[in-house]
Amino acid sequence: MRENKFKNGKPYFSKEAWRYYFGFFSGQHRKLLLTSVVATAQAALIIPILLLVRYIFDVAIPEKKVDMLVMIGLAIIGIRLINMSVTLLLRRINIKIVTTAIYRLRDDLMKKVFTFSRTLYTREDQRILHARIVQDTERIMRMSNSMISGLIPAILISIGLCVILLVFNWFLFVVIILFFPVIFFSNRYMGKILKKRVFAYQRSFENFSKGVLFLLKFLDLIKIQTAEKIEEKKQRKVLKDLKEKATQRTYFTSINFQVQTFLVSISGILVIVVGGVSVINEFMTLGDFFAFYIAANHLQTNLNSINNSFAKVLTGNESLITLQHIAATTEKEPYSGNRKIAFKGNIELRSVIFGYNEKPVLQGISLKITPESKIAVIGPNGAGKSTIIHLILGFYAPQSGTITAEGVDFKEIDFSHFRKQVGVVSQHPLLFPGSIIENITYGNERTEKETVIKISKITLAHNFIEKLEDGYETQIGEDGVLLSGGERQKIALARALLNRPKLLILDEPTNHLDDSAVKEILSNLDHIDFKPAVFVISHDKAVANFAENIYLLENGKLQSVKNEEL
Repeated sequence: MRENKFKNGKPYFSKEAWRYYFGFFSGQHRKLLLTSVVATAQAALIIPILLLVRYIFDVAIPEKKVDMLVMIGLAIIGIRLINMSVTLLLRRINIKIVTTAIYRLRDDLMKKVFTFSRTLYTREDQRILHARIVQDTERIMRMSNSMISGLIPAILISIGLCVILLVFNWFLFVVIILFFPVIFFSNRYMGKILKKRVFAYQRSFENFSKGVLFLLKFLDLIKIQTAEKIEEKKQRKVLKDLKEKATQRTYFTSINFQVQTFLVSISGILVIVVGGVSVINEFMTLGDFFAFYIAANHLQTNLNSINNSFAKVLTGNESLITLQHIAATTEKEPYSGNRKIAFKGNIELRSVIFGYNEKPVLQGISLKITPESKIAVIGPNGAGKSTIIHLILGFYAPQSGTITAEGVDFKEIDFSHFRKQVGVVSQHPLLFPGSIIENITYGNERTEKETVIKISKITLAHNFIEKLEDGYETQIGEDGVLLSGGERQKIALARALLNRPKLLILDEPTNHLDDSAVKEILSNLDHIDFKPAVFVISHDKAVANFAENIYLLENGKLQSVKNEEL
């Protein structure tokens, strides 16, 4: 199988990916700075606690001041409550910062999807793209929460605690610091291995998501082809791989956590041993030792928090790189003009040459569509008839020749505005799960029901809809599976006409509609207040009976013919 375009080759940190990520925090830097300053200041709240603890062991207990012990205990509880309140406030601010940034990230990715070229859209595995956009943005949100609410505050508080520990007892602090390089290099080594496990797991999860979507979408095909056993075997293989990758990633994450926690705890044991020796030799008081130990314990807690966040950052990093590759794709729609034209139905192709992957499909064709005209392009399957439609819609640009609408070159046209004035009914109508009326009014949701009924009568859709128990509210299922092919095509035609288009394109209408239905629909179009030009393509020569101008597309050449010549 060909490697996916967006597949990440190796796990690594990418400056471009992180620059892309930080761009979504634009306008929130002051809030981040404020929360960082407050988080650093939180470390100062431990100072009165340490002083009170030292007083307890050096004064209150030796002098048996019970009332003083109670007062100090209440004071420490009060300080803890203040610390908890500040933490919750910071958490609330940070959550809003993260959710806003992730909203912007997802919004940007959705906009990027709209700019994908049809070449990319049809070539790439949409199930993989779906899994990446949905799952990876969720992983990045977890990483962001962990970083902003856990990692960054923990780092800042740890720095503050180091300063406090240095002031309290520089000798014990040096003992702790000397052990930090061991923790750092161990974390770095374990992190490289963990990144590989995370990368492998994410790719395996994408295959699992792809398999589930395939089963749900093609269940009928699987059963018709009696491929249940084959598909079951295939999906079981994917599940087994996911199980192995998940086991490896989760277990190694646990190993990394336990190793780092063990190393951090050793530094705590060193504090107890060295501090105890110092108290015995009267180099420090018992109160000094307990105060230092509490501060060191807080430092250990924050170091463990940093370690916990590290695994989430690695997971998010891989997702971030994947999404940045998607966002950075240069395969976009071929046209980027912004000129809005009052389209009347005039389209002209002049000496157009086009091919896929250097394989010629259309060789110097010329075609002219005028307002209210009826044109048919006839030709065998695979001749390139649908390619002409894609060229008219601006999905592709010709390698040579020009295409104009109302005399304006396609390179200048705003295609979002232009396509609103063109109605298209493909040979495989695109319908989504929902009601009939939702499908007809898609893109025109505010249309009055009376208008919908009027248009549906023109397309002969109303004839079968009114016989349904729920009428226009009838649910049609995935891809309109609860309707016949002809019914789906009539609904799609009603949707296309609802925009009152100046050009109506029918792609292989006789695939699902018989000659009499096509003839009646085309006749109805002659009696509506707007009369679009009708452009029909088909392999069925009988379609030519409905056209004023007939063209035969064969071997990449387009030539005008008369009905009797067919």
